[in-house]
Amino acid sequence: MKKISVLAILGAIATVPGFAASNNMNNNAMTVVSVEEVRNMSDNSPVIIRGYMLRQNGENSYVFQDDTGTINLEIDEEDWGGQTFSPNDFVEVWGEVDKNGMSVTEIDVSAIKKL
Repeated sequence: MKKISVLAILGAIATVPGFAASNNMNNNAMTVVSVEEVRNMSDNSPVIIRGYMLRQNGENSYVFQDDTGTINLEIDEEDWGGQTFSPNDFVEVWGEVDKNGMSVTEIDVSAIKKL
């Protein structure tokens, strides 16, 4: 029986969340929801939305719109994946609901792509 080092096991365990997150990006089990539906979801709920990014609203804040309304997206630099977008680009956004108090809801984006 081969011996496996504790460091190798810890290294493998540490990569599982990253693999799971990237694997979920290709998982069609999640359904696309509307901005209106996002507003009624619980904090930290995973979401996929489709629509248009209208404009930048701050350093990492952007205004997103679909047929049901607008919502702010928080997109960190590493989540852009080297892509650029215009307001005419139809996009798919993956992230989670971020409830900042009782009245402000935004989406903390983990990935975005043009469709």
